Amino acid sequence: MSPAPTLPESIDLAHHLAKRVRTVQPSAMKALGALVGSRKLLTLGGGTPHPSLFPMSHATFTLPKLSTLNGDVQDWQQGEAVTEEIHLKKTGQGTENDEELVHQLEELNELLHGKTISDSSIYITLGNTDGVSKVFQLLVEPDVDTVLTEEYSFASSLNAARAKGARLYPIKVDGEGLVPEDLEKVLSTWDERVQGRKPHVLYTIPCGQNPTGSTQPQERYDEIYRICQEHDVIIMEDDPYYREQLQLKEARSELPPAPEHAKDDDVQAVAKVFNEYAGVRSFLSRDVDGRVIRIDTFSKVFGPGVRLGWVTANSAFIERLLRIGETTTQVPNGLSQSVLASYLSDKHWGIGGFIRWMWGVRLEYQNKRDYFLDRLNEYVPTNLVSTVPCGAGMFQWLRVDLTSHPRYRKNPINSPADTAVNLALDTVGKEPEVPPGLELKSTNEPAQYTSNAGELMDELWNHLVEHGKVVLLPAKVFIVEKEGVDQSEDLNFFRATFAGDLENIDAALKAFGGSIKEWFARV
Repeated sequence: MSPAPTLPESIDLAHHLAKRVRTVQPSAMKALGALVGSRKLLTLGGGTPHPSLFPMSHATFTLPKLSTLNGDVQDWQQGEAVTEEIHLKKTGQGTENDEELVHQLEELNELLHGKTISDSSIYITLGNTDGVSKVFQLLVEPDVDTVLTEEYSFASSLNAARAKGARLYPIKVDGEGLVPEDLEKVLSTWDERVQGRKPHVLYTIPCGQNPTGSTQPQERYDEIYRICQEHDVIIMEDDPYYREQLQLKEARSELPPAPEHAKDDDVQAVAKVFNEYAGVRSFLSRDVDGRVIRIDTFSKVFGPGVRLGWVTANSAFIERLLRIGETTTQVPNGLSQSVLASYLSDKHWGIGGFIRWMWGVRLEYQNKRDYFLDRLNEYVPTNLVSTVPCGAGMFQWLRVDLTSHPRYRKNPINSPADTAVNLALDTVGKEPEVPPGLELKSTNEPAQYTSNAGELMDELWNHLVEHGKVVLLPAKVFIVEKEGVDQSEDLNFFRATFAGDLENIDAALKAFGGSIKEWFARV
């Protein structure tokens, strides 16, 4: 057997780090604790309480047995699954990262994304928002840097960027996600004298984009990565829905049968089926430079309250994230880490079992999405609201056709040339002599328009709440403002989730359909 190919180390990307982050020193107290632990020294130097004085001793968690994880989670949902228990005993302070969990996540990463650089490392976070916030702190020079992102994006992440002093600049999206041509144009034409420092960070949700639900095809991943290499841009790959890619086919029968014990599971075969069904590969799987910082979370498959996630990046970036953690949140909750490490251990599910669970969750959301689309077509006229089936995640992006509303108005925005022409109509025969070189020039740029779409969407939203008793999130919650550009024509969307119970989806879409028909009929 030939030896495995030697992986390259990441290139030097330290110039992307924020100045303050570069100078943060490691914690001397944590270094002392590591020394005591590694050399088994007697110590009077610590300051943590004695564990015998904590009023808890053990915890028990119930989970479905590995042998039941064959692609169907309905038995578990209905309380009929065969189960087993995890018993956790208090063993210490719970103030350090769980090394077992770190190794498990490294294995999971390699199974789902491969490994493309030798110094790829992991940092455990307190969930997705914590990871996003810390990475912005890692990279953003406050009040200096502009972060590029999709023109619609997750509001909490946008707020996290602003809180770290970033300005935001939108990149166009279409039904297949971020548009590479617009990214190339923005970076190639950026004028630092007018716009400030050229952006060096792209924040993107490429798979099951929140809020639009779009998933980039493979070709776009390749092109966006190439553009970021060319312009030396770091890619923040926020990807909570990667494991929930949805297709239009049934694939449960393809999953290998689950064994009784994790050590007997063919985890490579399980991962192969999972990846083949997924459809797209991540930016991390393409990263030969170390310029991708990938942000993952357990919240979509274990529950938001677990408050655990992980960041994958080159070792230099991860070392700085550790320093940020030492001065902010310390380490994530020790109990949550122990629970997840137990689930992923060979004593219970193993890594293969976790992938099997994600598979079942994915197919359940696929069924919910299809049910949502069927009810949408049943209750809501397609001439008023349209959508494209999302490729991952739990959201549908609904386009409201405001142009068919009787009070919709769209007007051109007056340019200086328009104003001059209008003034000239009142002064025919009185035109002053224009010095050479100052004549009005014709332009081939497309005319700009403004509309009352924003006002109509606000009115519609209020009507849905007051009369239909139903809530959807409007586009204005997610839109990234572009200075000096009228974006009123980009506001005619709602984000709707299909994550709830089928009964709720049916009732909500029925109310939505009735209320929106009623609103459009009003003059």
